[in-house]
Parts: sequence; C-alpha cells; structure tokens
Amino acid sequence: MSTQPEARRRSRRQETRLWRVPVTRVERVTPHMARVTVAHESLASLAGASTDQNVMLYLYPEGTELPEPLTLESARGLWAHTRPLTRTYTIRRHDPVANEVDFDFVLHGDAGPASAWASRVQPGDEMIFVGPSPAYQPDPAADWYLLAGDETAIPAIAAILATVPQDKQVLAYIEVADAAEEQPVDGVTWLHRDGAPAGQNTVLVDAIRAADLPEGLPEVWMAGERSAMLAVRAHLLDDRGYPRQRVRPTTYWRLGESGN
Repeated sequence: MSTQPEARRRSRRQETRLWRVPVTRVERVTPHMARVTVAHESLASLAGASTDQNVMLYLYPEGTELPEPLTLESARGLWAHTRPLTRTYTIRRHDPVANEVDFDFVLHGDAGPASAWASRVQPGDEMIFVGPSPAYQPDPAADWYLLAGDETAIPAIAAILATVPQDKQVLAYIEVADAAEEQPVDGVTWLHRDGAPAGQNTVLVDAIRAADLPEGLPEVWMAGERSAMLAVRAHLLDDRGYPRQRVRPTTYWRLGESGN
C-alpha cells in the first residue's frame, strides 16, 4: 500500500533505520492475502509498533550487489545507479519477545511489484525495509470511532481496534472481495464486492450511508482506494455534518495506477 500523510494525532517518530532480516514464515491467510513473517534479534529495537505504523519495503532488482553492511546510508549511496522500488506496508503484528514482525500482502498477481514478491517469497529469503513511521493515536476525547477501508486497511484497522478505549463504541467496516477474504477480527462488519471490481463500486459508502450511526462526534480513520475514500468523506461531511478535522481519509492506492 502507499500512503499520504495526514494531520492526525501521531506517536513520536522513532529513529529511521534500515532492516535486512530473514523471512521465517509465509502463510496464506485468505485466498488473496499472504502473511509474511520476519524474525531477527535486530527487531528488538523496533519498539512500539501499533495501529497504522508502517515501513517502506525496498525491492531491489534481482542480482543487485548490495554493500555489506547494508545500512540506510549505504543503501542511499547506491541510488545514483541502483534505486529500489519502494512500497509502504503496515505492520500487522509485532512480537518484541520473539523479535517477529508480520506483514500482510494483498495478492493480485504480478500487477504490482510487492504482490509479485509476496507471491514467490520463501522462508530463508531476505526482506529489506526502512522505517518505522509514527503511529496514529485515537483521540480519547472522541465520543465514538468509525473505521473504514478495504482489504489493504485490514492490518491497520485490526491494530486500531485493539487500541481504542474500551469504554467507547467503535464501528468498523471493511470491504473485501467475498466471504472467503474475511479474517478473524472481532468487531468488523464485512462488506462483500461479490464480483464488483475493487475501486469501481460503492459498497463501502453505501453501507455507511445506510448505517444508524451513534450520537456525538466521532473520530474517523479510513484508508483504501482514493475515490472510495473521497466518497465516504463527502458523505460524512456533507450529509452527516461531521467537522472536517474529524474525518481524514488516507489514500493507500489509486485505481489505474501501478500499486503494490
């Protein structure tokens, strides 16, 4: 997924660094979602991973000779003649005891470089990434929370659901291809495209339009395809009358552009 920065409440930025770590597991969690697990003692310094915190995946052309050690500085030194493709991915799970990190990849063939990489990666291969970003922090003063997105937002929404205050109501809507793409995430209303193309339907905005939303002012976190996010935002601002600063969509991908 790719992201656009938004003016949200965010955790303090950690030191940006490069990790070059081995893949230890690859699991197909749904027919079109692969979970790639990396583990290494260096990941102990990746502290505080939560909500929508992400890293930048570096994808080098096959056969590229990388410097040893590969650091952020030495990687940048290669840019004059070898620049990696980069894609941004949310941390799905971080286990600071086992020094493991999970990343979930939506698989759509070789249409995107990260999807192609995730389709063929095997345990023992390397994963190189840079980060992490600051993480979104839910505003404890909000009366309730609305989370919305497509399958690219599942890792972030799952993490946010575990973070919001337990005494506040949370509504979460996630659009996926069909029932087979649902994941065991409590508190989610799953919406099915059922054959409608991703990024070319109104499944998400239609569900939110039809919803009986709670009273009070929410904080809205949503991410996915750009036009879908703008449609939901327009409904919440124009039809529901929520303040602009409470509704801040994030573009993870755009229809028609080479993405993940």
